[in-house]
Amino acid sequence: MERALGYMGLRPGQRLLGHPIDVVFHRSCTNARLSDLRLAASLLRGRKVAANVRLLVVPGSQQVKKEAEAEGLDRVFRDAGGEWREAGCSMCIAMNGRPAPAGQYAVSTSNRNFEGRQGAAGGPSWRARSTAAASAVAGAIADARR
Repeated sequence: MERALGYMGLRPGQRLLGHPIDVVFHRSCTNARLSDLRLAASLLRGRKVAANVRLLVVPGSQQVKKEAEAEGLDRVFRDAGGEWREAGCSMCIAMNGRPAPAGQYAVSTSNRNFEGRQGAAGGPSWRARSTAAASAVAGAIADARR
């Protein structure tokens, strides 16, 4: 427990809500269904990603990408200030120029988390679903219900 808290830069009992973040990675090949992208777009529509946050949105397949674009979801992500990327390996395994640098906090919707998974060792990340989109707007870990 001490090692995990140390890696994440947290203290026992510390609240996560409001913890500053640097990057949000939305989706991966295992978590990028069209329904997931619709949910994220519904939270981002009409809002902007915080100036201190980089949002990467990666559809799970070429088919999902085409369907999302046909619905205009790509425009919602871009209008919010996010990056609409090609389907394929991405930040979930720190590939294609998308690793989280050491010292940056990430919120990710990918399905795995261990030291260095999102990028450089020392780049801690949290797993989330709708919290990811809400956090991108807030610039810190946020409750999507609000």
